[in-house]
Amino acid sequence: MSVLRRTVKILLLDQTDRLLLLRGRESPEHEPIWYPVGGGIEDGEDAVAAGRREILEETGRREVEIGPEVWLRRHVYSWRGNQTDTHERWFVARTDHFTPTPHALTDNEQTYLTGSHWWTADELASTPDPVFPPDLGPRLTALLRDGYPASPIDIGDGSASSRPGLG
Repeated sequence: MSVLRRTVKILLLDQTDRLLLLRGRESPEHEPIWYPVGGGIEDGEDAVAAGRREILEETGRREVEIGPEVWLRRHVYSWRGNQTDTHERWFVARTDHFTPTPHALTDNEQTYLTGSHWWTADELASTPDPVFPPDLGPRLTALLRDGYPASPIDIGDGSASSRPGLG
């Protein structure tokens, strides 16, 4: 049986449309993966407030404009032996380019967060490194080319994964 977890994911873009991704590693024997800023929505917290909190905790950045909600995804995954049914809400956020300095990571986050990088959509689409979700590069390319949808698009494929959406 899986645990239900409400989360927010932030497509944190700089002024040249580069996307900030974090790098994490489940354990030393697993390869690192790249994933967007974000995490759980706490009780009594709305998704935008959770997004602002996660940006601050994971990057140290306070002044970020959170824009429209663009995607939704339901994702079931196994992480450190626990099955999680995640309901993700994806928002675009804009900021000037900066060097992330985590501000308030949880003990758990400190054990797996190993770095960060600003990616162009082309770099993301062509990297051999694991990225989650795996189709993030092409999706970001389409979002930047076509603009934001009038209402959030469901990007879930309904399949389970042994690797996380993280956060």
